Parts: sequence; structure tokens; C-alpha cells
Amino acid sequence: MIRKISAILIALSVALPGNAYAASPKATPTPTVKTTAKAAPKPSAKPPVKTTAKPTTKATSAAKTPVRKAPVKRYTPRKRVIVTPSPKPVWPPKGFQSTNGVYAMIPSGTQLVSLLSSSKTLATTVSQCKAMACSAVYVASDSTCNYWEITSKVYGPDPADVTATIQYGTLRTLATGTQAHQILPVILVSGEPLFPHESIILNTLGITQNIFYTQIAQGKSLTQIAGSKINAVVAAIHIDEEKKINAQVAAGLWTSDQAQTLRDNSSIRIATELTNYNLTVGAITVSCWTQDSTETVPSFTYTMEKNHF
Repeated sequence: MIRKISAILIALSVALPGNAYAASPKATPTPTVKTTAKAAPKPSAKPPVKTTAKPTTKATSAAKTPVRKAPVKRYTPRKRVIVTPSPKPVWPPKGFQSTNGVYAMIPSGTQLVSLLSSSKTLATTVSQCKAMACSAVYVASDSTCNYWEITSKVYGPDPADVTATIQYGTLRTLATGTQAHQILPVILVSGEPLFPHESIILNTLGITQNIFYTQIAQGKSLTQIAGSKINAVVAAIHIDEEKKINAQVAAGLWTSDQAQTLRDNSSIRIATELTNYNLTVGAITVSCWTQDSTETVPSFTYTMEKNHF
């Protein structure tokens, strides 16, 4: 079964103190010696018997043994974490367009930035977009999808009339499957270069692709980046376009009149590329497949039209 939808882009312890008790000494009576008179046959005077008092035994107090107090253990009560259940996802998702239980939404710039900051995988994919036309879409379904197929189109200025827009190519993106009610963000990476003559520009300026696109990301125009070499860049692009026009005529893809129109508009076209060259990805269609894919997932295929440089 295929489901499709079209979306236009964009232990507390207490220690008791110990008590020491000492035995009180009992009073010991002091013994006294009695003297008795002995009968003598002859009265004779004997020296009086001297009585000596025995020393009184002094009571000694028992030595007090110091009592150590049991250490007080202090416990820090563990903080209780109250786990609240996650709120159920809102379904059907708000802001999505839907057809037959399949949903799609083009994220805003703010949503996309938030999404990329929370996903390293998506951030890696988007790194390819610094030199190519890209877009993004959220997809979801009421039921399980084994994989997703997203088709889209890339548009750009008409080489014969830069005020008009033509289709540059078709992008087909395959994305991993999802469970029912699962929302999946998909980055659409086309093979359409943001600057048609990128290699010529880099060679003429003598800079790397990374330096070039870093400056573009800073808001600089190609003219500002080229500086005093801008005329050399324009001349190099003119030469390259002339070669391509002749090759298209020789291949029978363009007529002589079409070739001449392209030559006449060459200056305007190059000026547009250097200052205001805009590409868009639109006409997005998403399909939920309930069978396994016979192709590599995830992957993308871009088919470029032969109507532009």
C-alpha cells in the first residue's frame, strides 16, 4: 500500500550520653585494744602496757574511667526525584497537511535550527548543504512505514531571462521507516550547486571551498569576496559559458537562436550569479511505503535538466 501527500515547500541515629557511676566507700570502724590486768603472786609494779592504736584504714575512691561518647552519624537524606510521565504526543500533529493518514509539514527556519542543534546526525547531513540547494520536511503516518520516498523539484533563474524561473532538476530522497505516530525530519539534499561556476570562481580567487562558503555564511556577496579580482572572475565565467553554449549547439540540444539569446543575456546572467542567485526546492511529495525497499535507504538521487549552466 502506498500513501501519498503533497506539500509545497518550504536512618536518623540518636547517641545517648554514657553515665559513669563510682561506688561510695563504707566507713570502717577503728578497732580499739582492751587492756586486761593480770593477777600476779607478788605484787610487783610493771610498767604500764602501752596501747597503740591501729591506724584507721582510709577508704580509697575507685578511679573514674572516662567514657567516650559514641560518634553521631549524620546522614544526608536522599533527594526524591518524582518522575512524571511524558505527555502523550498530540495526534494528529498540528500544522501538518494530511492525506489518507499520511502527514507532512515544511519546517520554518527557527524549527530547522532547533532541530539541527539537537541532532548530530542531521547536522552532519546539512553540512552538505553549504554548497548545494537543500530543503527539509517532517513526515508522519497513522500506521507503520517501512521507508519513505520524497520527491521534489529544484528551481532557479532562467539563463535566457533571469527574471523568470525554470525547473533545474528533480530530487528523489529515500528515508528510513517510522512507527505509527512517529514524526521524522528529513533533509532534502540536491546535487544542484549554489554557484554554477564554483570551481572557476575558486580557481580564479585562489581560495578553498571551505573559506569561500564560510564567508558566504557570514553574509558576504561573491562580489565582496572577489574584491579586486571581480573582473577576472567575470571574464573566466564568460569563457566557460561560451564553451558550454557551443557544446550544446553541437549536440543539437540548443538551436542557433537559443544560443544567441544566451550570449546576449550573458552579462545579466553572470551579474545575477555574483549578486543574487537564488535556488529553491519545492513541489514536495511524500510517500509512505509499507513494503521493504529494494534500494539503499537512506539515499538521494538528483536528475539535472540540461537547460542551464
